[in-house]
Amino acid sequence: MKLYSGRFNYHGELHNLHTKANSEPKAFNNFITQLSKKLGQGRRSLLFYFLDEQVDNWKVREGYFDKHE
Repeated sequence: MKLYSGRFNYHGELHNLHTKANSEPKAFNNFITQLSKKLGQGRRSLLFYFLDEQVDNWKVREGYFDKHE
């Protein structure tokens, strides 16, 4: 398993999350589950929000983000 970091901008609120997963898509799925619990929102509504191709409001990468990213 690898460590992944995720940054999600949900209506102006920035959420920095971490998870361990075997792949980036699985990490994204884990992050959506974490956000769902944290925000009290349904997973499906969060998926629609973050997978809107016209908005660049999330980023997932292996390892940690640099302070200036």
